[in-house]
Amino acid sequence: MQLSDLLDNNDNREIDLPGTRKNVINFFNNQYQKLKANISPLNSVSYDNIKVQTSQSNSIEDKTIRQLQAKEYLRIVDDCINSLDDIKKTIFQARVIKNLYHWQIEQISGYGNTRMYELLNLGCLEFAQKLKDMTDIDLLEYKET
Repeated sequence: MQLSDLLDNNDNREIDLPGTRKNVINFFNNQYQKLKANISPLNSVSYDNIKVQTSQSNSIEDKTIRQLQAKEYLRIVDDCINSLDDIKKTIFQARVIKNLYHWQIEQISGYGNTRMYELLNLGCLEFAQKLKDMTDIDLLEYKET
């Protein structure tokens, strides 16, 4: 195994920062919300007065497995967010998760609109790269050559 294989440097395509930011925001607006909806407190199973089912599927077990998988994905997403440096994490959470207005983020971060967007794009890029490394979710957008 080569170091380049480990570092995954074989992909020389140029990343589209605004496109990646759009993919990350869409992920949080759609799939992330669905993951959170799959999480509900796991109820203990009661075997009192249960009729024997002849079905091959076990819906309680399937639901429990889906909940555990969703919790694991959410934990990984949180780890990816928390791995960002403080200012990128602040801007990322304010814009992507809390959906604050641009002027509110500028007040929180102390950066103007242009720099705030640069940091947001970089935060989304870092988040997408880490999420891709840790899961099967690829939010990176590439420029057409």
